[in-house]
Amino acid sequence: MLEKKINGFSVVAYATQPEGRTPPRAFLETRRLVAKVKEGEADAQQVLDPDGAEPAPAPAPPEGRPFEIFVSRRFRSAIEAMSAARNALDRVTSVDEDGVPDPLPE
Repeated sequence: MLEKKINGFSVVAYATQPEGRTPPRAFLETRRLVAKVKEGEADAQQVLDPDGAEPAPAPAPPEGRPFEIFVSRRFRSAIEAMSAARNALDRVTSVDEDGVPDPLPE
């Protein structure tokens, strides 16, 4: 997996192995980066339950948003699919606020 950070998103390129009659596939996945908080600020930002007894659970990590690329292309191997995903990642110049990379191939 290769990663590139753009506009507050982590963009990852990866490929899947062939499974049965399903050929290898190439993907780009975007995930919003979580802002880092200093230790002193973390205590101040903890939200208490209405009872004031226990802190509320921490928010779950952001979900990734996968995009299958080169859908019309049939890769002969996972190495070829990963190479195509890597090349597509190199061409990505921006990510919009919904997490869609631009340009998104095929």
